[in-house]
Amino acid sequence: MPPWTDDLIASAQGPACSGRHTISRLHGPSALTRSPERPRASLVVAAPAGDRERWVAVAGRTAVETGGERDLVSRLAARYWDLEDRADDLAAILDEDQVRVVLHPETVHRYVF
Repeated sequence: MPPWTDDLIASAQGPACSGRHTISRLHGPSALTRSPERPRASLVVAAPAGDRERWVAVAGRTAVETGGERDLVSRLAARYWDLEDRADDLAAILDEDQVRVVLHPETVHRYVF
């Protein structure tokens, strides 16, 4: 599964979040081997090499949520891929079982140089 995320907190301001935004990440079911008592995650996204330095770091609680996986895959594939060239790749992903892990941000830090 490509490392796609959805709704990357673009409108959150400052180090705390309002709770209205989440980040969804898809995994195959075998990627989830245990359920910690207090599941948490963090995510750092940086600008591509050659761009001016900037990044966003998000941390918060996580939850496995069901429903909407196929719609999310289709929406993100359309965002990141030219589907005329990658239709077979999208079909292969849609044929796999997916689990949606949702990060509920509690802190967001940004750096722009």
